[in-house]
Amino acid sequence: MPEFRQNTPRAQAIRAAQIKADCRTLILSVADLETQSNIAQAGILFSTATINGAARADALALAGLIEGDQERAVAWTAWRKAMQAESRRAIEDGDAPVWPDVPTGVAEFAARH
Repeated sequence: MPEFRQNTPRAQAIRAAQIKADCRTLILSVADLETQSNIAQAGILFSTATINGAARADALALAGLIEGDQERAVAWTAWRKAMQAESRRAIEDGDAPVWPDVPTGVAEFAARH
């Protein structure tokens, strides 16, 4: 029986694919693709409304947002990018990924969308 080697190109590719899949699963557990699309659409609606002169409260209402959601959207984006960066780092360094915590308010924000 051939000896199993962790550092073979095949083993590295399998490991990289698993880390990427884990990253994707964790991100999607907070906000599935439909939710992510809804969040993006809300941002577009809010921005368009404010550019066209709507009052902030009206723009928030039109977009289905509440006060503080812009900050939560920024935190969501930063967390998602940090997850992806950690995935790349773990693959490159050969370490186990250390996934960043979901920022406060992000899961609740995603659940509303």
